[in-house]
Amino acid sequence: MTLKIGNKGFTLIEVMVTTVVLSLGTVLIYGAFFTSLDAFNRYTNYLNLIPWMDEQLWQAQDGLNKFGALAQLQTTGEFQKSGKTFSWGLNYSLIDGGLYKIDLDLYWQQGQRKAGLSRSAYAEYKKKE
Repeated sequence: MTLKIGNKGFTLIEVMVTTVVLSLGTVLIYGAFFTSLDAFNRYTNYLNLIPWMDEQLWQAQDGLNKFGALAQLQTTGEFQKSGKTFSWGLNYSLIDGGLYKIDLDLYWQQGQRKAGLSRSAYAEYKKKE
């Protein structure tokens, strides 16, 4: 009686192709995970910082509404929140008559890059007669 031995294994090429496909899938899944983690971190910062920015803009509007060009506004600064250092700058300029445009920029270090938010508002100074 003769036993017939067949080729029941995988070839080296099939194993290598499978390994490449699985490796590529793993790399794409990790890339998507880290991208979504970065987006989550950015929007967490956004939601935490917008109320602070609104307060700064409101104070600038209030000062410009009451005193116009004589308003003494703080135009730069730094603060710490959740272990991060945030730098900000406030610019305002007279557009027309008593209308001022206010720009607030906020920057922080996000990993290897610099991230930031910008907001704008307007204020009107009416002279009291």
